Amino acid sequence: MKSNQNPWVRFLLSERYANLALLLLRLFVSGMMLTHGVAKLENFTALREGFPDPIGWGAGLSLVMIILVEVGCSLMVITGLLTRFAVIPLVFAMIMAMTTHPDMSLGSIELPLLYLGMYVVIFIAGPGKCSIDFLIGKTIARPEA
Repeated sequence: MKSNQNPWVRFLLSERYANLALLLLRLFVSGMMLTHGVAKLENFTALREGFPDPIGWGAGLSLVMIILVEVGCSLMVITGLLTRFAVIPLVFAMIMAMTTHPDMSLGSIELPLLYLGMYVVIFIAGPGKCSIDFLIGKTIARPEA
């Protein structure tokens, strides 16, 4: 029996593209975060002295840690490798970015808040089928011959 439903309505109500949406979200949010990490890496010497130290490790070590998180974890999220584990440090980094900002107005914490929201969605939804995590899970679940 052929459906008389409008193709746009079928598209909007379909779950078929959920994995594509998760891939695009992962690529977008992590690609944007990667630019922040690379910029910090390029300006390391200038940022080292005045970088916030919310944990008490020293400004230089805090800068190294945030660069590792913004670059390393972003690459892991882009590829879909250990995605849920990789977003945990990114969520923590965004919370630190919001709390260490001297002006706690919505305008000043808007960008970290947006990143935080997108990372929470990725954490809850997972990486989807277009990821290394899915391939690893598929390989592990395969019965031995």
